[in-house]
Amino acid sequence: MKIYIDGLFYRASGIGRYYETLTKEFAKRGIKIYTCVPRDLKIEFEKDFADTNNIEPLFVDYKKFSLRGFLMQSKILGSLQRKVDLFFFPHINLPYYVPERKNIIITIHDIIPLYPIYTQGILKRKIFYFLLKRALKYSKKVICVSNFVAGDLIKNFSSISQKIKVIYEFVDDKFVKQETYQNIKRLVEKPYILYVGNRKRHKNLGLLVKALAKVKNKIPHYLVIAGRKDKGKDEVDILIEKFWVQERIIQYLNPPDNIIINLFKYADLFVFPSLIEGFGLPPLEAVSLGCPVILSDISVLREIFGDAGFYFNPYDEDDLANVIVKLLSDSNLKNELLCRQKQRIKIFSKEKIIDQYISLFNELINSKL
Repeated sequence: MKIYIDGLFYRASGIGRYYETLTKEFAKRGIKIYTCVPRDLKIEFEKDFADTNNIEPLFVDYKKFSLRGFLMQSKILGSLQRKVDLFFFPHINLPYYVPERKNIIITIHDIIPLYPIYTQGILKRKIFYFLLKRALKYSKKVICVSNFVAGDLIKNFSSISQKIKVIYEFVDDKFVKQETYQNIKRLVEKPYILYVGNRKRHKNLGLLVKALAKVKNKIPHYLVIAGRKDKGKDEVDILIEKFWVQERIIQYLNPPDNIIINLFKYADLFVFPSLIEGFGLPPLEAVSLGCPVILSDISVLREIFGDAGFYFNPYDEDDLANVIVKLLSDSNLKNELLCRQKQRIKIFSKEKIIDQYISLFNELINSKL
């Protein structure tokens, strides 16, 4: 089997990790991979994939959401259409030219940009809608990372329901292999609660800051915030100053994986306060490294964690504060929760999930459509 996987978003947050993990796993299964990656990430790519065979990368000068990028992708796809069995886009940014009668698969991670409450600027929403609608039109199969995303998509584009295949995400090996983190030295000496993720509005990080202000005199824990941040002061920074919790917060901006692994390993509790998600991978990563998680009570997290979740109202800082104190003051409850959560995440077996992808690829390749 020969496939093209688009690497436009390589090293770009969640989609970049999704691309890297799947590309490596497909190559391990003997699939020949053709891929395009931005030229300015050539060194990083060659380092990340140094031990991976069956990959033929092409490094090109293109950027996301640019006319040059669309045209460059088009040229590349045209040159590959006789070489590959299918084109796999781990995102919705299809190029200007899409090979006719070719097997095209896209992945929808979420459609959050369509919601005005979470996305600033009508232009951004219109661009996202255009790209999404076009990608749905040209794709033969649409992978959704959860049933929640599939349902959300069908509400907005009911005609594509037959194209949809739900395939869950899984935790990268670096978060589950014992040798990855067995003897690492603790980075933060003080006891702490952890948040990992970006600071976009739907991540609801402000709620956690408010909850910290309510519990800071009841527990000795600090709040560690690790993830991407836009330049300058944001809403979270303003709340940190407003509630006078600067001295109880430690921040790691754009940390590499080895730092994130360290923070997960030694955290007493991981908090995931999102208002909406497509899947929610960080809580699974936390549990994989032995850190119990508490979650906002939203449908997709109920889908992922089921009865193993410990939920709070994502609109109520008092509820979150009470849950934090309850877990951190009862070690038996915390350990019991972690045991349930470790059992739950076994559902997201890497081998089974990769099998689902390959089965879908074979189905499409062997199809007469």
